Amino acid sequence: MANEILNDDMKITVQALVTNVHYTCPITFEVFSWLEVGDIQEMTYKQIKFMNVKHPRYFSDRWLKPLNDDVLERLKLKKYFENNLSRGDLKLLYGNDVAAVEEMLVNLNPDSKAELAKKAVKAAKDGMISNVKIIRLIEKHLDVEILDLI
Repeated sequence: MANEILNDDMKITVQALVTNVHYTCPITFEVFSWLEVGDIQEMTYKQIKFMNVKHPRYFSDRWLKPLNDDVLERLKLKKYFENNLSRGDLKLLYGNDVAAVEEMLVNLNPDSKAELAKKAVKAAKDGMISNVKIIRLIEKHLDVEILDLI
C-alpha cells in the first residue's frame, strides 16, 4: 500500500507524455495545459482523483502521468505506466533521434516489443518511418525485417 499520506490539497506534479493536452477542472475551474512532451503542471491530489474518475483516458491512454508513486498506487494507475507504449513512443520512430529510439527499444518489455514490432512494420509500409538507422535498430531489437518491405 502507499506509504505517503495524501491529502486533497497536496500538490502533485503531473507530466505530459504526448503533446497538446488540456484539462479544465470542473471543481476549481482551473485550466491546465501541457503543450510539449515532458511539460509539467502542479495539480492537487483532489483534482487528480476527480480527473481519474470523470476522465480516466488522460491516464489510461497515457497522455498524462502523475510523478508520485503513492498517487499511482492509490489511484490504481501503475498498470498504465509499466513499460507500455504511448503514441509518443511510436512517434519517436518517425523522427531522426536514433539515440532516443535505441534507449526506448532497449527498455521495452517483451510484450511491448511484440506490440511495437507490428506497428513498426505497418508504419514502415505506410512510409512513416524513413530513417535507415532507425529501421536497422528496429530490425535488430524487435527481430523483424523491414527494409525488404519498403
